[in-house]
This record gives sequence, C-alpha cells and structure tokens, in this order.
Amino acid sequence: MKSVMISIQPKWCELIASGKKTVEVRKTRPKLQTPFKVYIYCTKDNTDFVPSRIWWRADNTGFQYIMNGKVIGEFVCDKITHCDFTGSCLDFNELLDYAKGKQLYGWHISNLVIYDKPRELSEFFYACNKPKGTDCSICVDYRENRCKSITRPPQSWYYVESED
Repeated sequence: MKSVMISIQPKWCELIASGKKTVEVRKTRPKLQTPFKVYIYCTKDNTDFVPSRIWWRADNTGFQYIMNGKVIGEFVCDKITHCDFTGSCLDFNELLDYAKGKQLYGWHISNLVIYDKPRELSEFFYACNKPKGTDCSICVDYRENRCKSITRPPQSWYYVESED
C-alpha cells in the first residue's frame, strides 16, 4: 500500500512531537484517498534537534538521539483541507508568505507515533509503480520483495511503501 514520506524542519518536528502542531501546511497533496500513513523525516539543519524526551538503551543508560536526518515517527493524515489551518502553528502572515499566491493544503495529523528510536531512510522503500502482478524479481532495484530502498530525503514529500 502506498504511503507518504514528508520532510519537515526540526523546529516543526518538535512541535508535532509535542502535540502542539496538528496540521502540516503544504502547497501540494498526494493523489491518495484519506486516511493514509505519513512518515516524518526530520531534515538536517545547522542545529541538532534533540527532543526533550530521553530514550533508554537496553543496559538502562539514558541518552538522547539526534533526530536530524532521520525518520522520527509517523501519523495518519485523516483529512486534507483547503482553508482550515488551525493547529498549523503559523500565523496569517506566515501562511501568506509561504503560499506566494498558490493554493495551500492542510494535512491533518492524527494517530501520531514518535518512534522510541529514530529510523534511517534506508529502512524504507520507494513505492512501486509497476502494475499489480508484475514479477518484481526481474527488477534491478528488487530487494526482499520490494523495490529500491530510499537513499535521499524527499524535497517536500514522496510516495513510499507502507509497512502495513
């Protein structure tokens, strides 16, 4: 099943992880019926996003993961709206500046799961665009019944194979 991986800046990831940001604003939307799963990729920047929560190793020594450049969690986009941006953590002027005259979509965040340990991009796979019934074993990118694993973060978002 197709899902989406979305790139989000660390400051917005922190607001999503805290539950304060419940709408992600984008200029585009996937051609998927809601609800669909969205994996959150925390982009890299000059600062390292370390969430306030501490993860524990098996030996019970606490440490914090750097989240930049990792998939930090997932949510279900249960609806996409054209004008309800309550929960986006953006004020009106920020929305206008971002839109630059284009349509904006509010991806509503529900069933948020922040992973106990952030995951690497390589653990995820691009969505296969081949017709159902195609023998993927002849595909150059074939690996474990899936197509090519992800090596580059999305510019905004792209389709990925869901783990369900």
